Amino acid sequence: MEIVSTSQAPQPKVPLSQAVKSGNLVFVSGITPFTLTLELAVGDFDKQMKQTMENVGAILRAAGTDFDRVLKTTVILARREDWRRMNEIYSAYFPGGRFPARTAYGAPLPHPDFLVEVECVAEVN
Repeated sequence: MEIVSTSQAPQPKVPLSQAVKSGNLVFVSGITPFTLTLELAVGDFDKQMKQTMENVGAILRAAGTDFDRVLKTTVILARREDWRRMNEIYSAYFPGGRFPARTAYGAPLPHPDFLVEVECVAEVN
């Protein structure tokens, strides 16, 4: 097992790793919409979704992979009304329409201003 950490994504303030590599897989923790300076676009779903996906991408790259090798994602939305925009923004991160398996659902998130959280599993070389 190898811990994956990058300064290109916000560092966790709770006891978890950004990601863990095992064999040819990387398991990315639930990633939230904080910027590197720990700012949050309060109330703006598009900004939060894009920031979250950028954070996931930075962690994937630190692990030696990218969105084109993602096998499974989980997306948690705080508000059902963001579903359509989530799909539009999410789709842009997967080249050629090759989408991973995905679970998406609505649930309260750990911070009252979070609108989205994304985790994933990807292959690494």
